[in-house]
Amino acid sequence: MVILDSNILIYAHIEGSAQHPKVKAWLSRSLSDGSEAIGIPWPVATAFLRISTNRRIFEEPFDTKFARSCLDDLFGHHLVRAVGPTPDHWEHYSRIITEMNLAGDILMDAHIAAIAVEHKATVATTDKDFRRFSDYVRIIDPLAM
Repeated sequence: MVILDSNILIYAHIEGSAQHPKVKAWLSRSLSDGSEAIGIPWPVATAFLRISTNRRIFEEPFDTKFARSCLDDLFGHHLVRAVGPTPDHWEHYSRIITEMNLAGDILMDAHIAAIAVEHKATVATTDKDFRRFSDYVRIIDPLAM
């Protein structure tokens, strides 16, 4: 399974971004080749909605109905599923944040990394900060492929 970070959803859907063509092509290939399931954690889906509809970030943000339809399309695909913490989540999450002495904004990325560890999944992200979790989970960057 490949778990998507929120930037993958943003770049795949925001046509004006420089990263859009490459990330959209990668996601389309991933969904069409059928070789791996795609996981979307709820915090990632929420971040996509929060960011893509934000007028302070985008001159022309998505309206909520359109942003929701983007997620509806993804969740409607037979390879895509919502993924969440398992009963062992706190054990994995607390180990990562303790071993790495993390605090602040990076804690959300650690949460996603822990979910990936629990599901034995790879994380797809363009966020270079995510590389710090490579001792725990495999990271791929669609922009580097």
